[in-house]
Amino acid sequence: MLHASQTPKRCEISTEQIRLVCELTADRWQHTFSVSTGGKWVDVLSSLEGSPQDESPASPVFQELLLDEKHAQLTEVQMFGRSGKCLYAVAVGMNTETKILDFDVSARFVGAEMPKRVTSSYAGGDWAVAETSPPVATEAQSGLQLAILDVPGMPPCEAHWFPTTGLKIGYGDLSGVPTTTGGTTIRWQYQVSWAALS
Repeated sequence: MLHASQTPKRCEISTEQIRLVCELTADRWQHTFSVSTGGKWVDVLSSLEGSPQDESPASPVFQELLLDEKHAQLTEVQMFGRSGKCLYAVAVGMNTETKILDFDVSARFVGAEMPKRVTSSYAGGDWAVAETSPPVATEAQSGLQLAILDVPGMPPCEAHWFPTTGLKIGYGDLSGVPTTTGGTTIRWQYQVSWAALS
């Protein structure tokens, strides 16, 4: 069964096995995945958020949140924000039939100037990334799987696990992405599956 709740500073969507919590911290929404273990929630991934002074934030900046309960098996959280010359958006859908959390992220850069990288960065868990194309990451304790999806018109997205700095998903090098003076949109998609959880 899918549960959803929202207050001005917290949004939660969950099943009996997995939970996504978005919390307003300073000027942006941070999100955390948790799995149910022995009757309690254990955090597996938390988005790394920067500060308003960051020239290139560790993760997309989301300052607005909308909860959309589509039907009994699907609920979506949409988040939007701005940092510098970039507009960010994400749609996160939790589907109890497929047991998948689906992330569709975009960054729209105004003008021809681009940052060196754009990634979704996370701390937590113990992840192993299979060097496949596209990459798949598996969390050692919970069995959660994170799969990178191909986005038409975009170069292959990357996923890397660093024991000291966490999981990074996106584009670590934007030098090969063509830009236009009117602006450039970068998209990356990934899915978190909890099918392996009992």
